[in-house]
Amino acid sequence: MRSDGSGAGSRVRGLPAGLRYLERATMEKSWMLWNFVERWLVALASWSWALCRISLLSLIVTFHLYGGIVLLLLIFISIAGILYKFQDVLLYFPEQPSSSRLYVPMPTGIPHENIFIRTKDGVRLNLILIRYTGDSSPYSLTIIYFHGNAGNIGHRLPNALLMLVNLKVNLLLVDYRGYGKSEGEASEEGLYLDSEAVLDYVMTRPDLDKTKIFLFGRSLGGAVAIHLASENSHRISAIMVENTFLSIPHMASTLFSFFPMRYLPLWC
Repeated sequence: MRSDGSGAGSRVRGLPAGLRYLERATMEKSWMLWNFVERWLVALASWSWALCRISLLSLIVTFHLYGGIVLLLLIFISIAGILYKFQDVLLYFPEQPSSSRLYVPMPTGIPHENIFIRTKDGVRLNLILIRYTGDSSPYSLTIIYFHGNAGNIGHRLPNALLMLVNLKVNLLLVDYRGYGKSEGEASEEGLYLDSEAVLDYVMTRPDLDKTKIFLFGRSLGGAVAIHLASENSHRISAIMVENTFLSIPHMASTLFSFFPMRYLPLWC
């Protein structure tokens, strides 16, 4: 009995020692794992710093050898980006002269209509229809007048009245979006939508001969007229353009001859 009791006591006293051993083993394993992770992180940081130094050295050498070329290239790209971003500002001048958006002169002493229509995207446009009332007026052709990149339709009345008297035609003057009393802001795609809306409106008028629709475009208006005719050749009888540019890159090379604008692609 004494011997059995002594053995049981020995086993009871040995249990905490085993626990301490397991605890030490666990701590040792944790320390070894953390030591491995620490060494790995230090090595990674060392490799990264070495790579950064090599990259920095190569950048310094490259800039030293080709820095002027790179700088000029970056300047050219920046200028091209600015011109592309603000090309509409450089192309359209609806507020020249300064009263163009406030006052649109109207014809006096001749039959005319002040018309407002809406485009497919909901923009409200202002038109002036000047009617020829002389002999054979029911058979008169109709000219849709697309003006240049500044002012409004009222500024084109002297030219329109000369066409009315000498050609004996009806004239429909168009203010693009952003011009005169028309809503919106001018843009290339917007001008195409405007021209389509004007032509569609003419086709709804029973008092205008739909087989005699002519387009007249001056300067910027010439590009608008050409595009409209190319998309509606079955509805347009003839087209007249005056002082119209060949392309935007060609016009840019004329206005900004100190830049290599002639090398711009045609899609610019």
